[in-house]
Amino acid sequence: MSEEEVAAAPEQVEETPAEEQPQEETPAEEAPKEEEAPKEEAPKESAPSTCSGECPCKMFTEPFEKSPFFNDMKEIFLWKDLMKSLAVFCAVNVFFVLLLCYDFTVLGLLCWIAFFLTIVGLLIDIQRVIAHFKGEAEPETMFNKFPESVTKVEIPEGPIKGFFELVTSLIIAFLNVCLNAIFVKDIVFSLGMLGGFLVLIYLAAKWGVAGMLYASILFCFIWFRLYQDHKEGIDKLFAQLKEQVKKLIDNLKEKMNKPKAQ
Repeated sequence: MSEEEVAAAPEQVEETPAEEQPQEETPAEEAPKEEEAPKEEAPKESAPSTCSGECPCKMFTEPFEKSPFFNDMKEIFLWKDLMKSLAVFCAVNVFFVLLLCYDFTVLGLLCWIAFFLTIVGLLIDIQRVIAHFKGEAEPETMFNKFPESVTKVEIPEGPIKGFFELVTSLIIAFLNVCLNAIFVKDIVFSLGMLGGFLVLIYLAAKWGVAGMLYASILFCFIWFRLYQDHKEGIDKLFAQLKEQVKKLIDNLKEKMNKPKAQ
């Protein structure tokens, strides 16, 4: 019996390491999972800028990105709610047509609107007006018969403040862009802004501030929806234009760097 016990002992010893080997494979599987985390590279988030120093293009687009008022207006520009966008579009057109074609002023238009709305209110409540002139007891106002949502109208302060904050930030951004071009922080941008300033001078002389504002609002109503529907084609077109501009700049650099023939 002692010989059989001795022969069985090595068989049991050999089985135990075989069972422990699969347990050592688990940490080997966890190692690649830890290596996947550092694959996220931070530089990919920031796109390479074509401008040297502080990017003037970013200075001009940053007020739009940070403005809650513009983000709310963007939904109207995208025509998500057709009736709402159509109402704003018609109101903008009527306002600027009166402003540009009939020599109205902004303050004058607001006063005319308030004038006609007051006449409408007096006509609705004409019985009280007649009783007032006759010296009789005035009846109950007709506006009490309207729902509270019509009579209790509160002027929204948020959009008004957001509009003026956006205008202020755009003026500051425009002045910063002008300083960037004047002090030649980026040569290509300064040369490009020469053409931009000429276009702005022409538009300011022909249209004025109100005309340029009207054109920019109409541009927003057209551009955002057009870009949403035809994004791929527009991106390809802009890429082709950038390549052509780069080729022109490279050709000019080659001509300027060529040694003059003696």
